Amino acid sequence: MQAVRNSFKILGVATLLALAAGTAVLADEAQMITTANAMVRATKKVSPEFPLAAKQLHISGTQEVQVTVSKSGDVIDAKVLKGNAMFSNSSTAAAKQWKFSPLVKDGTASEFMAVLVFNYGQ
Repeated sequence: MQAVRNSFKILGVATLLALAAGTAVLADEAQMITTANAMVRATKKVSPEFPLAAKQLHISGTQEVQVTVSKSGDVIDAKVLKGNAMFSNSSTAAAKQWKFSPLVKDGTASEFMAVLVFNYGQ
């Protein structure tokens, strides 16, 4: 019985350490803001090119791209979350050209993440 108690103590300490480490990691990550808030902050918007293959096949739709924005307002990462794969290269290329006003938190600029939605209509 003592061995079982010791196992739970060790597990409890390991869990607390993991949670503490996770909290430290989360504190350094970029803050997620809404799409609407990102659109207000956008100072340069670039529309994606409609892929020729999609146009020829009469494919339309939307694509959601999550962007990570640096403290200075530049997009430093863009990844597709949802949408037709035919639009992926065009969407990420366009998203990487967007510019935003910095997100100031407690008097200091900070990175942020947001989701941009690109519409591909015929």
